[in-house]
Amino acid sequence: FAPGGTLMVGTSTNHIYCYDVSDDDFKQLSVMTCEDITSINNLNYLSDGTLFISTDSGISYVDTDGYHRLNTNEFNNSIDNMLYDYQGNLWFTSSRLGLLRLAKSPFKDVYGAVGMERRVVNAIVFWQNCYYIGTDKGLDVVDKACRNEIKNKLTEELEGRRIRCMYVDSDNHLWVCTYGSGLMEYAADGQSWSYNAENGSFGSRARIVTGLSDGTILAAGDTGISFIKDHKIQNTISNSDGLINSMILTVTERSDGTILAGTDGDGIAVLKDGEVTDMLTREDGLSSGVILRTVKDPKTEGVFIVTSNSLCYLEPGGTIRVLDKFPYFNNYDIWVKDEDTLFVMSSAGIYVVERDELVAGNEMAWELLDARRGLGTSLTANSWNYYNGKGELFLPCDTGVYIIDIEKYNSDVRSYRMQLASVKVDDIQQPIARMGAITIGQGVSRIELAPEILNYTIQEPNVGYFLEGYDPQWTVVAQNSLNNIIYPNLPAGKYTFRLAIFDSAGEKRLEERTFDLVKVGEFYETKLFSRYMLLLLTLFVIWVTWFVVQRQLNKQQIKLHMANETVMAIANAVDAKDVRTHQHSTRVAEYSVMIADEMNCFKWWERRKMLSNLRKAAQMHDIGKIGIPDSVLNKVGRLTDDEYAKMKSHVVRGAEILKDFTLVEHVEEGTKYHHERYDGRGYPDGLTAGQIPLFARIIGVADAFDAMTSNRVYRNHMDSDYVMNEMKRGRGTQFDPDALDAFLRLVDKGTIDLDELYAQKQAEIQQIEGQESKEEQEELKRRVEEDKKIQAAEMQDQKKDSSGDEKGAKA
Repeated sequence: FAPGGTLMVGTSTNHIYCYDVSDDDFKQLSVMTCEDITSINNLNYLSDGTLFISTDSGISYVDTDGYHRLNTNEFNNSIDNMLYDYQGNLWFTSSRLGLLRLAKSPFKDVYGAVGMERRVVNAIVFWQNCYYIGTDKGLDVVDKACRNEIKNKLTEELEGRRIRCMYVDSDNHLWVCTYGSGLMEYAADGQSWSYNAENGSFGSRARIVTGLSDGTILAAGDTGISFIKDHKIQNTISNSDGLINSMILTVTERSDGTILAGTDGDGIAVLKDGEVTDMLTREDGLSSGVILRTVKDPKTEGVFIVTSNSLCYLEPGGTIRVLDKFPYFNNYDIWVKDEDTLFVMSSAGIYVVERDELVAGNEMAWELLDARRGLGTSLTANSWNYYNGKGELFLPCDTGVYIIDIEKYNSDVRSYRMQLASVKVDDIQQPIARMGAITIGQGVSRIELAPEILNYTIQEPNVGYFLEGYDPQWTVVAQNSLNNIIYPNLPAGKYTFRLAIFDSAGEKRLEERTFDLVKVGEFYETKLFSRYMLLLLTLFVIWVTWFVVQRQLNKQQIKLHMANETVMAIANAVDAKDVRTHQHSTRVAEYSVMIADEMNCFKWWERRKMLSNLRKAAQMHDIGKIGIPDSVLNKVGRLTDDEYAKMKSHVVRGAEILKDFTLVEHVEEGTKYHHERYDGRGYPDGLTAGQIPLFARIIGVADAFDAMTSNRVYRNHMDSDYVMNEMKRGRGTQFDPDALDAFLRLVDKGTIDLDELYAQKQAEIQQIEGQESKEEQEELKRRVEEDKKIQAAEMQDQKKDSSGDEKGAKA
């Protein structure tokens, strides 16, 4: 059935009957007669409306242009059926010859389609409504549709002659360069002219012919260059002149009339007014002396130069540079598609590049049209292609002529079916589920994936693969280089295997398919094991941390223990100098800690540490007395001014001793400043109020109290009423009010028990009296009586002052 519903019926002869069956009846519409075929076996319509006819004598088709025979060479017998696949390929079966596949391609093989004998083609032109093809063995001609070969007088005349170049001038004359007969000129009316060594031209082996802007024909051969006009040779530059020593291979006329003639070894000859004015050689920047082609830049006055080993560029200013970023070296020609796109002919195929990128000399994007895109032959070196102005570029090849559609050359097949043909685990093939992920079990050390591209076109696409979650980047290879992919020792986890078709540059993905893959982990790769190990590691880190911290704490404890022993030893050494002041430092330390605790003067996080430091500092507050002579320290009578000065120096001596003692913080402050007064009348520096360090202010209260309640060498302890009165009198003058208030609260609460304290002091007196001489006891009694009288008088004066203050207050 045709797309419109018409029933097409082929017969055993060469007829196709067309019927309308829309009314449940056979109504014959027309009869189609197919020439040169017998026995129609199958009819197939394509989506574009083309009808293919399979017969016992070959393949035919009917399109909008009519009926055509399809040249399939020897595959022309017993064609039974046809298939049109998902990529647009045509498949034909023959009961005798097998299977034929016809694939889409931007290239068309003219000689193959026409059925002509294969020849090496050097030049192509369009003349007299036909394509004239110059070959190594003569002249071939095909019609405008490239379906039929034509024989005429010229094909007979030039049979067997090697034709290197052809040109059609403005008068519609055909110029033919031959090897052996020189240059031939043919008019459409049959006239002809020849130019060779016999009539003074460049020789009998013509290599190139072209027309100049003034209508002059320029031709070159094995002996020189000739300028021809009106069928006469106007001028010849002979090789014997010594300026050009090799054959001319290419000629380009610039806008100023200068002619660049590329030679086969001597570089480029610059011609002006029929003379050689300059030679451009490798010294001027050319990469080689062999110049295959010179092509004008479509945008500027520059010229592209194709040498035997690279591409060069002649700047408008005259300098030459090598375009070394072009990806290939064995190039033949450059054809300008438009001002932005260039086709570079080479032994590898046709490179399509951007003009600006090529001239800039930077890295460039390119596209290669080769056998993978349908060019099933090699281009002829130093040949001359032809563009018909209708999107078709005729390419001379070593097996005939190929035509490329310059508008559709990059229309890649966008439909590819991709799959995994097999999956092997440790060399054992594993079934692939049609749905879901591919699961790889435990204990597998080697995974082998076999990707498959179901591609039946002549194009060989670039294929890329990428295991997401494992591979760092895409791997892109040509389809024929795609092998099995092996992943050894793949870690456990979820992966996505991505298979894609890339463009010819290997950069853009055209089509892609993904496959989920799950690698089951070993026991030691599971999350539970990881958590278990993390727990063990955490416990180990905790233990190590505890161990390190414990060691540090132990070291600190040892240091503290040593510090305590040092402090106690020093304090005991000081106290031992006078039995009456025995344990004075210890008592001051106890009082100081109680006062600080009552004051609540330390932050909670440093309270324990600071109280410990205060205790040690208080125990060493009198360490400077080690340097005081015993005669002064234990003197019974009153001290002289000099002796008193020595006694006061013990605070400075103590600070000097402890300045490098770092085991206890603030120890130096407590020692040096505990005799400073709150009103600034103390020593050694006369500090006031907040200038006095806290440790010193607290120790000052404790030291004064213990000094008055202790038995000294020159007196016994003072009366408790007197002591408390003196302590209160010193508030704000001698003592820090906060520290003194805290002390008084301790006394009021009984934390410091005066009765118990004085009982202990009385016991000490009785013990000491038994050890002293009678004279010492008498002297001590006398001094005690004097002290009592002084204390009583001072207390009486204080009462009078207090009574006077009260009377004044009442008044």
